[in-house]
Amino acid sequence: MKHWIFDFDGTLVDSEGFFSESFRYALAPFQIKIGKDFIERIRYKHPHRIFEDFLTQEQSQIAFQRMDEVGQGIADKIQLFPGIVEILDSLEKQGASLSIWTGRDRHSTQTILKKQGVDSLFKKIMTGTCVENNKPSHDGLLQIQNFYKAQPIEMVMVGDHYHDIEPANQLGCFSIHAQWKQTPERLPQTITARENFKSTELLHQWILKNLKE
Repeated sequence: MKHWIFDFDGTLVDSEGFFSESFRYALAPFQIKIGKDFIERIRYKHPHRIFEDFLTQEQSQIAFQRMDEVGQGIADKIQLFPGIVEILDSLEKQGASLSIWTGRDRHSTQTILKKQGVDSLFKKIMTGTCVENNKPSHDGLLQIQNFYKAQPIEMVMVGDHYHDIEPANQLGCFSIHAQWKQTPERLPQTITARENFKSTELLHQWILKNLKE
């Protein structure tokens, strides 16, 4: 377990509710309302193309710029989940590499990491704007693997959504389902993580036990 890869939203940071706020602001000039399933519908898309199903290319660019603007203010509100810093510190002390694989754009990811003071901990950050195919494609995960020249068996993927767990399983990584956000995601019956943790504290205890063995 040399290389630990974390999803971002819902795993490292608690951003629940903030996406809807950003989307509403971005789409306000076009009088388009989003449904509760909007995030699931666009999750797999490149971040710059999430509005392309109902806006022109020019309108989509405007909407994304507006979302980026409001995102700067929202970034101040998004916090790391309690216990995440302790987990990252323990992994670093054990000599593990730390990476991020997220579907969100790189700019907002780095902005939040810097505001939380943990940006320097991650050697590799793969976002939805770094690859042609967003999650659940393997593209980002494979780039992290190539960066470290690692074997899948050496890699641990921690995520809250099946878009994290399924590709990790398919590649042969050790998958961990993060279930500590307010409304945890349920995995489909056909997808099973190697480990499941309902709190960051339980994951931390597991890390302390297993990385010392």
